[in-house]
Amino acid sequence: MVSSICSIINEAIANQGYASLAFSGGSTPIAMFALLSQSDLDWEKVTISLVDERWVDQDDDQSNERMFRENILQNKAATATLVGMKTPHDDIDAGVSDYQSKLYTDIPLPFDLVILGMGNDGHTASWFPDAAELSQAMDINSEQLVVTTRAPSQPTDRITLSIVPVLTAKNIFLHITGDEKKQVLEKGINNDPCLPIHQTLDILTQKVDIYWAK
Repeated sequence: MVSSICSIINEAIANQGYASLAFSGGSTPIAMFALLSQSDLDWEKVTISLVDERWVDQDDDQSNERMFRENILQNKAATATLVGMKTPHDDIDAGVSDYQSKLYTDIPLPFDLVILGMGNDGHTASWFPDAAELSQAMDINSEQLVVTTRAPSQPTDRITLSIVPVLTAKNIFLHITGDEKKQVLEKGINNDPCLPIHQTLDILTQKVDIYWAK
């Protein structure tokens, strides 16, 4: 997986002078980030952004931005540019508006690579099965590139990319680990194969490379 990411980054820099990436958080990518940070790349030309984020302070244990800083903005990757999703606003809706603006100014679109993750409940990004905002987040005709989700199953509100900027990404990976997630991806939950991850794979027109490790 790391070699594939490096190839995409090198090709993007060679063709356009920069690479634009969106990575998912959580615990799954930590080991991959550690390996990627050791790679010989022109990191000064790489912009890394987040697929989704919990609405917590950047130094909170649950912050994806903190995890990114501690695990990928290290070693040879220390010179990459990270654009976090959490803003100083108390109001998450103001934060969504602010981050949407950054997608037009600070983050080159389309993304050269988006790496999605998946939870045991079948969510991807912060598109949760029980979120009232799920249909909005997955509306391919929406003008919103970023949305809020307030799923009852989650302890915090989330800010997340909508499916719209994912649809235009040049490359998409799905990165999952463990037998339970593999079963959810293949069979759904209680034989329900219509979870957000399945809806996403049905909607996306690009080839999605799936990386799974036990």
